[in-house]
Amino acid sequence: MTKETEEQAPQWPTYFAKTFAGFEELLVPELEDLGAQSIERERRGVRFGADMPTLFKVCMASRFALRVLRPVFEFDARTPDDLYEHALHWDWSSVMDKTNTFAIDFTVHSEVFTHSQFAMLRLKDAIVDHFRKDGGLRPSINRERPDVRIHLHISAEHVTVSLDAAGDPLSRRGYRPPGAIAPLNEVLAAGLLAKAGWKPGIPLYDPMCGSGTFVTEAAMWADGLPVNWHRRRFAFMQWRGYDEEVFYTVRDEFLAARVRVPTEIYASDKDFKAISQTRNSLTNMEIDDLVELGRADFFKLEPRTETGMVVMNPPYGERMELPDGFYAAIGDRLKHHWPGFKAWIITSDFDGMKEIGLRPFAKKVAFNGSLECRWLGFDLFEGKKGHGG
Repeated sequence: MTKETEEQAPQWPTYFAKTFAGFEELLVPELEDLGAQSIERERRGVRFGADMPTLFKVCMASRFALRVLRPVFEFDARTPDDLYEHALHWDWSSVMDKTNTFAIDFTVHSEVFTHSQFAMLRLKDAIVDHFRKDGGLRPSINRERPDVRIHLHISAEHVTVSLDAAGDPLSRRGYRPPGAIAPLNEVLAAGLLAKAGWKPGIPLYDPMCGSGTFVTEAAMWADGLPVNWHRRRFAFMQWRGYDEEVFYTVRDEFLAARVRVPTEIYASDKDFKAISQTRNSLTNMEIDDLVELGRADFFKLEPRTETGMVVMNPPYGERMELPDGFYAAIGDRLKHHWPGFKAWIITSDFDGMKEIGLRPFAKKVAFNGSLECRWLGFDLFEGKKGHGG
């Protein structure tokens, strides 16, 4: 966009899409495709401008955003009492009323605010007292399903208060069965697939599928509908100015533009419970016809196609005790039975990966929750190529 065009473009509200470290490179082009303006890449997120339809598109269709925040006011504060006084006098009636419920999430990186929980409580007190001073009702806390979800961010002395446009994290697509086995975050799984170079049309295998996050994300991608198509509740629906007709117009546009890409996706695990959970996830998203699912031991499994991609989230030593030579056996199986494929493995067992006997062509840092992991890519060849320490 030229400078002249930017000057003529409407001044849309500014939002901040949070994501995992290293996923900013995926989020920027995604936001561009969804129609966002004034895009600026930042650490663990992307700042962008959006009108109402574009905001709806981002919240429904972004694979790589964890949250979408709209900053509503900023100030500097040196103490929790400073924070309280600034927040007390802000016009909270512009974003909520006395009958609303609210919750506060917080991120604090500050030597001034050493007790992040206390900072959050002072903001909560300020909001409640702001409404109380007029007498009568006051908004109440609902941590699970609030009408308004507020995000407090403090960096040193700078305080930013934002509204969460989605409410529940965008990673909660709605397919996760209760008690899932050591699940990957859904945004993490989608981002790892993208970083591996996978896209619909490329055969995909997950032979240790667990609760099925990789294959469910892949199948939704191939299905062609927005990743949060099945979600019926977004926090922006409680915002002043929300237009339900515009929301359903956006949904209709997504449906009209849908392209289903035929893709061979195979999921297996030797554990019955894992297969059941994966089946539930796929059924919840109405995409169980897109994945061939079956119980199988990876060490006896043979590929069904000549080429493709294998993705694996094998058990970590932190999750369960592994047999001796476990990773060496994975490497041998991949080398001798999957030539012509690319394999990608996420693990936090760095010692175990040294035994795999394959030389990765790519090493990427990833965090599964607080657990530091590596996302390792391998080209699989016949013979000695690709084999090494």
